[in-house]
Amino acid sequence: MQLPDNPEIPDAQVRDTLRRMQEEHTRAQAALREESRLLEILNQTGQSIASQLEIDKLLQVVTDAATELTGARFGAFFYNGVDAQGEAYLLYTLSGAPREAFEKFGHPRPTALFGPTFRGEAPIRIDDVTLDPRYGTMAPHRGMPPGHLPVRSYLAASVKSRSGEVLGGLFFGHPDPGKFTERSERLVVGMAAQAAVAIDNARLYAAAQGQIIDRERAEAALLEDDRRKDEFLATLAHELRNPLAPIRQAALLSRSDQATAEQKTWAHEVISRQVQNMSLLLDDLLDVSRITRGSLELRRERTTLAQILESAVETARPAIEEKRQVLSVNLPDHAVEIDADPLRLSQVLSNLLTNAARYTDPEGHIGVTAEAGSDEIVIRVRDSGIGISPEQLPRIFEMFSRVREKHERSAGGLGIGLALTRGLVELHGGRVSAHSDGLGKGSEFAVHLPAKLASSNAPVTEPEPPAVTERRRRVLVADDNTDAGESLAMLLRLDGHHVELAQNGPEALDLFERMKPEIAILDIGMPGLSGYDVARRIRQNNGKDGVLLIALTGWGQESDKARAAAAGFDHHFTKPVEPSILSALISG
Repeated sequence: MQLPDNPEIPDAQVRDTLRRMQEEHTRAQAALREESRLLEILNQTGQSIASQLEIDKLLQVVTDAATELTGARFGAFFYNGVDAQGEAYLLYTLSGAPREAFEKFGHPRPTALFGPTFRGEAPIRIDDVTLDPRYGTMAPHRGMPPGHLPVRSYLAASVKSRSGEVLGGLFFGHPDPGKFTERSERLVVGMAAQAAVAIDNARLYAAAQGQIIDRERAEAALLEDDRRKDEFLATLAHELRNPLAPIRQAALLSRSDQATAEQKTWAHEVISRQVQNMSLLLDDLLDVSRITRGSLELRRERTTLAQILESAVETARPAIEEKRQVLSVNLPDHAVEIDADPLRLSQVLSNLLTNAARYTDPEGHIGVTAEAGSDEIVIRVRDSGIGISPEQLPRIFEMFSRVREKHERSAGGLGIGLALTRGLVELHGGRVSAHSDGLGKGSEFAVHLPAKLASSNAPVTEPEPPAVTERRRRVLVADDNTDAGESLAMLLRLDGHHVELAQNGPEALDLFERMKPEIAILDIGMPGLSGYDVARRIRQNNGKDGVLLIALTGWGQESDKARAAAAGFDHHFTKPVEPSILSALISG
């Protein structure tokens, strides 16, 4: 720079002007560099915030950037969130100080100084917080607690979402007074706004990810359910077909001229046994359905634990003896009398014993122990069988769940027995549990019943068998299934009754008018007129007297029984019915 040639301006004044101009230029350059640095920080922070979707990392970026922008010695971001279980948790980040410096102090309380920030009010900027009237008013510390970082300059701003929710607050401190300017405050407010948008986005992303995970889990569960149902249907078909081969072969043998009387007797026993197996299978399916609908009712009576277990062992004994397994039973020395449904509890224990036999190798061991304490009655069924893997154990009582060995050997069963067992035990107010040390190490199932079921005073009475009086009756049987109708008619004729057979609804009404039966056993799903229609017309013409109407059908839900009663039936039986039950009812 060249000054004009003017002798009236002193050299000292020129030098002073030059110095001031140089200083202003230096300050302008420094301010420009600082502005450039701040803009670079803002730019980098904005990019980092925009690309960050994890809230904890996002908060650290915001805290570090805001601390540097304001010139604070240290800064903190306190954020209140809710975890996956819906519980509140504290998340905070620090900048300029180690985390240990704040860990022992916890979340700032909503004091007169901190409260406005957590309530979403205007920013707070104080040159010397120790001189502020709001400082030092709260017990027990009356100021900063011992060991707290020194703070004189104080700056705080709320972080609020688009909806107005206060997400948390940015807090800054410096040990020297007067460090924060109006510009610092504006920068922090701007950062808080960016942080709020970023947190909202991160929340939306987390929610979307959670929905994706939930949907994937739901889809996986549906696929697993479908797989297990498909397996169940395939197994059901297998279990229903299995008895057909011996039934068909035994039937051929029984009518063969070359068969001996002993062979024919054996064939009849095979047919009876296999039909019983099929009946039990269908009964289990129906029981599970009734439990699921809440329509299965217990028939409680006074009995003993020993009687229930004896009945269960008798049911499971063929499966145990077939594999030459050793069964041990250990009961309390004193009789344990209980008020329960003996049939259902026996069904529970026979299910567990049959399962133990199924999954235990020949000549293996099965043990039953019972304990009656002051709180509960516990019955344990242990076996030395294939065991249960840790992966299978949590789902062992679910529908269609079947224990599998490592070689996937099928041991039979539908996978409903344990689900049925759990349902029946829970109806008694108890619970059932399973334990296994792993594959090849056996299993233990424990039935826990409440002690209130036990009684030591009431006498135990055996139910009286129904009295059967021999008496010939006129019986009408109507069923569109020829084999079912003919076989039932033959059995009733063997008991000495006069039986006529119809194969549809109109034929049943016509035959009823001609023979005037004392008893009519009607199928429901007949052509022409249903069993309901036939029963209604019989009642319209004959009233309630003079004829006993029995519905014999494959439909066995409570609604079906109610509909049968409304149509005029006296009794409702689900196929296949035990012939002795019908015989006792008809002959009585």
